[in-house]
Amino acid sequence: MNLKSILTVLILGIAQLSQVFAQTGNAAVLTVGDKAPELQYSKWIKGTPFTMDDKNMVYVFEFWATWCGPCIAAMPHLSELAKKYEGKAKIVGVNVWEKNKDQPYESAIPAVEKFVNASGDRMAYNVIVDNNAQHMGNKWLLAAGQKGIPSTIVIKDGVIQWIGHPIKLDGPLDSLVNGTWDLEGFKGIYAKRQQASNKQNEQMERIFKAVKDAADAADFEKLAQAIEDGAKEVPYLKGALQSRMFETLLTKKSAKEAFAYADEMLKESPGFKTSLAMMVLEQNGLDKSSYQRAIDWLKSSPSANSMILDKVADGYVKIGDINSAISTLEQAVAKGQEELKDDQYNGRVFDYTVEGYKEKLSKLKKN
Repeated sequence: MNLKSILTVLILGIAQLSQVFAQTGNAAVLTVGDKAPELQYSKWIKGTPFTMDDKNMVYVFEFWATWCGPCIAAMPHLSELAKKYEGKAKIVGVNVWEKNKDQPYESAIPAVEKFVNASGDRMAYNVIVDNNAQHMGNKWLLAAGQKGIPSTIVIKDGVIQWIGHPIKLDGPLDSLVNGTWDLEGFKGIYAKRQQASNKQNEQMERIFKAVKDAADAADFEKLAQAIEDGAKEVPYLKGALQSRMFETLLTKKSAKEAFAYADEMLKESPGFKTSLAMMVLEQNGLDKSSYQRAIDWLKSSPSANSMILDKVADGYVKIGDINSAISTLEQAVAKGQEELKDDQYNGRVFDYTVEGYKEKLSKLKKN
């Protein structure tokens, strides 16, 4: 399991990721050397639409989401490659796996458009959004055994030439453009990689399914056992698996037991404070002390960025402390304006992000 998949585990959450792993079974059905799947999408939101019928053109499809930090980090380099190989390669950012809960996938289009428009030259290439059937996510990405993002699939002559992480794209892309790419040689290399990946995917699917099934049934004994077993097999998943226990206790048993569990969990995995706090703030109808715990967790974050401050303000609203919510949002606005000038927040904080804080602040002051 590579870093991008670990990050996906932590960001998507065990419930959603277990569904991702289950969609295509244990093994990839699409691989290097296969005919490229049909291109289907809901909207082409940047660049000029094309069909993949130019035999001299290399088509690069890079799968991403607005919440994916590694995807955002890769964007400037993809833009450089798009400029370098203009007329010889077309790069397409394929938006997949947005967090739109139970809504049709195409409901994510406005948010994706806002992100892409605000990114400007950081995304100086074509961008499309997956459709309601999630054709690109299912028939391309998952079918190729790629269960983490960012992931890249490269096509030439209607055939899949390369699959991998965009950070490793430079060499293969240059060879494909220059006509020196050894497809047969890479097929053997990739087959060995995929064999190992399939074994890992099977293991992850089994772990996630056991945790999800027990959580869905609110069988806490089975859930505890599934978490223990999963953490023994893949130790770095322990905190993420335990987070599912916290969420299940919080939503299906009692906040008191959930926070008692969290106290023990965080002794070993303090880095999960922020994600646990977000789980609390997503719930309605909890007692004030629960929301206060979430606020305290967020305020103890070593990186009190504007996004954290915004969530802290949400917590204050939930406990009815409007004055604290207002002062915290004022801090978020000021912090956000600083972040707009800080390169480390490029692609994460936009003008519209800060405007959102201001609008929320204005509404609170009017009330």
